[in-house]
Amino acid sequence: MVDNSNSDLNRGVYGSIFKSSLDAMLITKPDGSILAANPSAEKMFRMTQEEIIIAGRERLLVQDESLKSALHQCVQNGRVKAELTFQRKDGSLFHGEVTSTIFTDADGMIKTSMSIRDITPRKQNEKALKESKARYKSLYETMIQGVVYQDKKGRIVSMNPAAEKIMGYTFEQVKNRTSEDPIWQAIHEDYTPFPGDEHPSMVALKTGKEVKNVIMGVKYPPRGGYTWLNIHAVPEFENGQDKPYQVYTTFEDITEHRKIEEELKRHAALLDVSYEAIFSWNFDSKILSWNQGAERLYGYSYHEAIGARGHELLKTEFTGGFQEILKKLDQDQTWSGELIHQMKNGKKIIVESRLQLITDISGEKIVLETNRDVTNRKKVEEKLKEAMNNLEEQVEERTQELIRANDYNRNLIETSLDPQVTIGPDGRITDVNRATEKVTGYSRVELIGTDFADYFTNPEDAKKGYQQVFQYGLVRDYPLEIKHKNNSLTPVLYNASVYRDEHGEVVGVFAAARDITERKNAEEELRKYWENLEEQVKLRTEELAKSNADLKQFAYVASHDLREPLRMITNFLQLLERRYKDKLDDDAREFINFAVDGAKRLDSMIIDLLEYSMIANKDVMFTEVDLDKVLDKIKLNLNIAINENHARITHDNLPTTLRADENQMVLLFQNLIGNAIKYRSENEPKIHVSCKKQRNFFQFAVRDNGIGIEPKHLERIFTIFQRLHTHQEYEGSGIGLSIAQRIVHQHGGEIWAESELGNGTTFYFTLRS
Repeated sequence: MVDNSNSDLNRGVYGSIFKSSLDAMLITKPDGSILAANPSAEKMFRMTQEEIIIAGRERLLVQDESLKSALHQCVQNGRVKAELTFQRKDGSLFHGEVTSTIFTDADGMIKTSMSIRDITPRKQNEKALKESKARYKSLYETMIQGVVYQDKKGRIVSMNPAAEKIMGYTFEQVKNRTSEDPIWQAIHEDYTPFPGDEHPSMVALKTGKEVKNVIMGVKYPPRGGYTWLNIHAVPEFENGQDKPYQVYTTFEDITEHRKIEEELKRHAALLDVSYEAIFSWNFDSKILSWNQGAERLYGYSYHEAIGARGHELLKTEFTGGFQEILKKLDQDQTWSGELIHQMKNGKKIIVESRLQLITDISGEKIVLETNRDVTNRKKVEEKLKEAMNNLEEQVEERTQELIRANDYNRNLIETSLDPQVTIGPDGRITDVNRATEKVTGYSRVELIGTDFADYFTNPEDAKKGYQQVFQYGLVRDYPLEIKHKNNSLTPVLYNASVYRDEHGEVVGVFAAARDITERKNAEEELRKYWENLEEQVKLRTEELAKSNADLKQFAYVASHDLREPLRMITNFLQLLERRYKDKLDDDAREFINFAVDGAKRLDSMIIDLLEYSMIANKDVMFTEVDLDKVLDKIKLNLNIAINENHARITHDNLPTTLRADENQMVLLFQNLIGNAIKYRSENEPKIHVSCKKQRNFFQFAVRDNGIGIEPKHLERIFTIFQRLHTHQEYEGSGIGLSIAQRIVHQHGGEIWAESELGNGTTFYFTLRS
């Protein structure tokens, strides 16, 4: 190969490649002088071929150690490939990948062919990648979240310092271990074992999908307990593969958060053993929490109460207006007084109420309401006014003693009017509320650390009480007497339950006591009252018994004496019709028929009234009644009506040992089923009897497809002699449903109906179980 003046550059295949190559190409002599440059070289160096030849190798290449090394290798091996730094005409530098080969041309001259490719973009990318890796490494090593990499077999291959700190192991200790290694001793939130193949990283490797927000506890060697983690696992793929080649897991330590949750559960458990109804609501009046005391007091379950507007649910009656209470809360953060609430069963009660305005952990203002039923106490107060003259002062003193601390959790405990304590496994007191300080006469500081049993008249019974809690988990209404510092005594009933730490281990007992001094005093007063009352009741009972006997005799005599004239009137009218039939015109005969029919109906009404009176005054004979047999008897009694109307009577499984009066049960069901047949529609009568158990009573339903009743008349139908139809439409006296209602009431139940005109009727009634 020769310089540009040599003709062999313009000949053959090599000359064509030289000119058309996209890489810059130079032909040089061993001394570095340049003989030729192709068009790509002109473009790369931004020079003409003549300028490149004049510049020579020394001006085009940066003279550094890389160049010296490359020249040496080329001389030694006859060929070299290296990365060198070049300089353009304008002085700018760029990186080039050089391939040089020494050859001898046709004239025997030694020359060098140099091919140059601009790799500046690649170098820039390599630099950026290097800087990125440095930044990633810095982030990886300094981030507060733990990061662990595992290969496709689940073996740990990398772990940042935060992960070492959180998990309590160095990377060298866990290197190449998998999730199934017993070292972790992993557990679920409920403390059950967490199998290794179910760990988030293993699930991500199996499914190829991210796994988020998994809570897991792992053994933490430094403190011997568990570290709780919130884990996020992400699978990684390469080269379009459908299975991950590794997974990285990020996690944060939520152990302290778990401890806070356990503390909140501890306080929630303390609330649930309290006798008081305790619930909270926001300024929309929506209920946010509802303890077991509230369930017991009002009859509404937790799910029924949560989200409801509290004072609408309880139909609260305010003495001074709700807005005045809110104003007082805004000013003083507390309000106490008496309210009237309505229970789920409709009963109104008077409650001693305390409201405390607090701020929860999210910053929302919440009202904590503590209520105690004082209805019975109020009734006793009416009889014992002299003994209760200073009640308001006592209530105010107690209310003032229970002012809550600012701390949210402490507020929950101090809302209780009852003494409450927490006891360790060794029987020593770990915490108390203000009510405990008052009832014992000792301060909180004096009480904590002392033996719980020392503050009772019978320490052995107290020890047995909390030992039973550790054994069974709960005790209720455990009677004890608290001994005050000044030797005064307070009778109480204790409720207590265990509480657990974040590992599920029992670490202590919550105990709440109800002061029953007032109840004891009231019981004594009531005992005296009842001693006098029993004599009065006995006398009154004898008077009522005599009165009932007189009423029974009167009802019999009255019905007998009333029916005798009616029979005489009917007989003589019928005799008059027979004797003078030919002499009477049609109007006269019709009038006689009207009179006879009226007398018969009046006789029927007297018979029904007598039956109603007998039910009202007759003693109920309770036996075990089989209602299946009762219905069989009714079908026999109503056989003619059933067949004539093609009636179909069905029933569910009915009680076979119901405590009731069997004859009255026959009469009750016969009246309801008979009415269903009588007031049939154009369709064949279908009557179905069903029953379901409700707490301490059975609820029955007798459903038909008859003509139905307008809803506005449903209250009238149980009134004696009230009829919705004329005698010409339907015969009867209108007393059947009154008798049914009387029977149900005598069995301690209620009866009602639901109906629409044209859509049949369902009669419901309840009987005590």
